[in-house]
Amino acid sequence: MTTIESMARTTVLVDGTRLQIRPIRADDTDALLAMHRALSSRTVYQRFFTALPELSVAAAERFTHVDGAERFALVAEDPVGRLVAVGRYDRLPPDQQQAEVAVVVADDYQHHGLGTILVTMLRSHARAAGVVDFVADVLMNNRAMRHAFALAGLEAQTSYDHGVAHLVMPLS
Repeated sequence: MTTIESMARTTVLVDGTRLQIRPIRADDTDALLAMHRALSSRTVYQRFFTALPELSVAAAERFTHVDGAERFALVAEDPVGRLVAVGRYDRLPPDQQQAEVAVVVADDYQHHGLGTILVTMLRSHARAAGVVDFVADVLMNNRAMRHAFALAGLEAQTSYDHGVAHLVMPLS
């Protein structure tokens, strides 16, 4: 399996911006809260399907405290150390072979390939950990997220319900 430590790397976006991508840490809670506060209401709605102007400390702690196996997350940091993106997966019961995947990218970093990079890295880690499928609920108007999944090599079996695309994406 890919070790968590080996997931850290510097990446260069299509516009030349250099970012550090690494596994999330428990001490990222405050940085995650700050990142969330800086997101536009549109970006928050596309990620959480609701207006959520403030992420609770409890939610931020849940998001930053992962075990690396059942729950795994990566963050991207800009050159001054601010979080600008988070990608994660959480295994789903009953058999833990599927995992829900989610990505949020700060507005200034959207449409530069960062979502695709995170999905690709999450896919690699999940496959090595025995996850068979990623699943995701994506708003129909969130073409960028669906495009990031496709660019990461994921083909989706899709069903639709009330403006939401439910995606099942085999990792093989």
